Amino acid sequence: MLNNLNKHTVSDEIGDCYQRWEKGDIVSISGGTGSGKSYFVRNVLAAYAKKHNELILYLVPRVKLKEQIEAILVEEEITNITVKMYQSIEGICKSHGDNNEWLSAYKYVVCDESHYFLGDSQFNDYTDMSLTHVLSATNTITLLLSATGETILSYIEKFYKERKIIRYSVEHDYSYIQKISAYQSDEYLFEAMDWLLKNNHKSLVFIQSAKKAYELFRKYEQYATFVCGEQSEYHKFVDKCKVDTIINSSTFDSLFLIATSVLDVGVDIKDDGINHIIIDMLDTDTFIQCLGRKRLSRVIEEKINLLFKNYTNQQINGYISVEAERVETGKLFYGASIESDYKVKRRRRMSGIFYMDASGEVKVNNMKYIKSAINLRRYRRYVQQPQGFINEIASLLNYPNKVYILDFLQDRKEKLSILEKYVDVDFYSSSEAKVVLKELKLKNPSTKKVVKDFAVANRILSDEGYPFEFINNKAYVTDSNGKKQTRIYTLIGIETK
Repeated sequence: MLNNLNKHTVSDEIGDCYQRWEKGDIVSISGGTGSGKSYFVRNVLAAYAKKHNELILYLVPRVKLKEQIEAILVEEEITNITVKMYQSIEGICKSHGDNNEWLSAYKYVVCDESHYFLGDSQFNDYTDMSLTHVLSATNTITLLLSATGETILSYIEKFYKERKIIRYSVEHDYSYIQKISAYQSDEYLFEAMDWLLKNNHKSLVFIQSAKKAYELFRKYEQYATFVCGEQSEYHKFVDKCKVDTIINSSTFDSLFLIATSVLDVGVDIKDDGINHIIIDMLDTDTFIQCLGRKRLSRVIEEKINLLFKNYTNQQINGYISVEAERVETGKLFYGASIESDYKVKRRRRMSGIFYMDASGEVKVNNMKYIKSAINLRRYRRYVQQPQGFINEIASLLNYPNKVYILDFLQDRKEKLSILEKYVDVDFYSSSEAKVVLKELKLKNPSTKKVVKDFAVANRILSDEGYPFEFINNKAYVTDSNGKKQTRIYTLIGIETK
């Protein structure tokens, strides 16, 4: 079956149930990229609302996504949807408090990319303001749209028990992922990208650190486009015209699109030429969002090769310390009386989870606190086993095969050295030639055993990008016993395309 053809969509899952939703209902719609979440709102719900002279408020977390959706609404002549940003609501709350009467103008409030409340809480102190503001409007129907919104829903179930929650979910399908590999060192990342460059493979590259993303961009600047958030000190190096083109056309002209998680929300890349994605993200929700930026073709069947950074248990232990401090500080705030403003301010500097509301009262960003607690629980689970992060990714993506850590730069150099040592050397028997296989120690991906067959060795050399191949030919040789026919085995260098 071709990708996305005859696919079960959100509209299929909901059917006509939306006609029976009532004011105060919270509707959770979960589905991966391409499952039709926003399509349902624009083409099904909006048409139904228009018949009843009702309006829809559509909330998003990014300026570019807002512009993209507004352009689609104009193109599709949809006039009863208003698009706003969560940050604008947070601004209203900070300036004017919790008055949400203005929301009564809307029958439906759609929270697109609703994982924003948790995801952005790591660098935005006020994400729980917009969530609380929206959920306090009980005379509207609230829709939560996300591919990774389960945690927000759990929070709502716990603290808004009086609200009716309706769930719809379209199963995630990751069968388009052909191969998953992992790396640990930046040296291997550079080597992988060198190979992609040499072989002209168009790729999406997501990097957790803006600094690291920029450094990677500088290394491949001639072939790359760089995207990071406006709050980053590296935003001045972003070509805004190129980014606008990417948003408007859903494709990019360069070989590499190197981006931070700023691109994980809402931006779709519809480019059949992309079959490699690299992701350096520890947060698995962000990881899934980044992976989902690549929209699959509705015309041809596509396969994706995924390479991701493996965070070692030692590295994760460092993150555990940071999150544990935030959680413990939050517990102190919730469980103890505040003795002085000085202590509050000191703790605020320590944890970064505090903010001042419109009345000047110190509060904990519940979203940041919960996100830290979730991260802490996840990280502690990862370090309970060897390669815990790799196992987590494989489980999330339902990947049935072993994920290999391709962080073998030294091993690769050694293999190249061995291959170069024996290139164009003639061996007059297979047993003599197998000394090369013995030194290379290539392993069969299926059996995990050291390869002793030349045909299998050739396939592995090709798959792993080594420009060498074993050949054999019949020939006549003369020795002390006279002239005789034999088979000569030779390792040759080959040109790559």
